Amino acid sequence: MDYNLSKMHVQFEGYDMLHERRFKSTLFFYKLLIAMSILFSSFSYADIKVVSAKDLLINQMSAKPHTIIDVRTPEEFANGHLKGALNIPYDQIAAQSFLLAKLKDKTLVVYCRSGRRANIFERALLEQGFKLLHLEGDMLGWQGQGLPVVK
Repeated sequence: MDYNLSKMHVQFEGYDMLHERRFKSTLFFYKLLIAMSILFSSFSYADIKVVSAKDLLINQMSAKPHTIIDVRTPEEFANGHLKGALNIPYDQIAAQSFLLAKLKDKTLVVYCRSGRRANIFERALLEQGFKLLHLEGDMLGWQGQGLPVVK
């Protein structure tokens, strides 16, 4: 009887060691996956050029101005946005697909408050073949330079 208990304990320890190895392997795999996604996510934006506030202002006075897309919430948009900007929240791309289809042949300048939501929006549109520019500094940069916003 002692032998069986001892054998069961050994099997239990082996079970723990097996699960510990699997856990460590799985943890390593997830760390590797996260590292790769961070590495490759920076390359996915290589096709998106940045436009400075100064260059955007000059472009907006030209014969063929870019279309400006503010991807913040409607509430944020109502509190102040770039003149002429369209509000298409980053999480409503599917709902705004009809409008976006009309803009496919234009160059879109995308911005949000700090860049995170704009990057999500840009990634989705880049996969659909849109021509995109990202506003350098987003809204925080624009306001930091004391440039005008409209309500």
